[in-house]
Amino acid sequence: MNLTRLTTRAGLVAGTAALGLGALFAPAAGAATPPDSISKGDSGHGVWCVQHAVNNYYKTYYGRHSGVIAEDGQFGTSTADWVAWYQGRHGLPSDSVVGQRTGYYVLIDDGWYRNYCKSYVPH
Repeated sequence: MNLTRLTTRAGLVAGTAALGLGALFAPAAGAATPPDSISKGDSGHGVWCVQHAVNNYYKTYYGRHSGVIAEDGQFGTSTADWVAWYQGRHGLPSDSVVGQRTGYYVLIDDGWYRNYCKSYVPH
């Protein structure tokens, strides 16, 4: 192997290592700020997290194998009714609006999705 090829390979290895270390020590990207509330008419990831938490709570504490609401990311009448029920189970005002207090319980009941949902659910 000649000196030029050896130098090129050494440079590639060093460059790759530097990129890897740079990614390791780079500051984390800023997390998205969750909304102040989630309520009827909203849609998206936060609504899905709320629906998932309600279903997870229902399945866990009532021994059911299926959820009670569709996890479709659309906050409609059915989701509003079940959020009010969920709030009542946690001793919260049953207003169907997911604010910080309800969001706290949503994150607890989301199980494996807790960290994902932190960016989308008030808490």
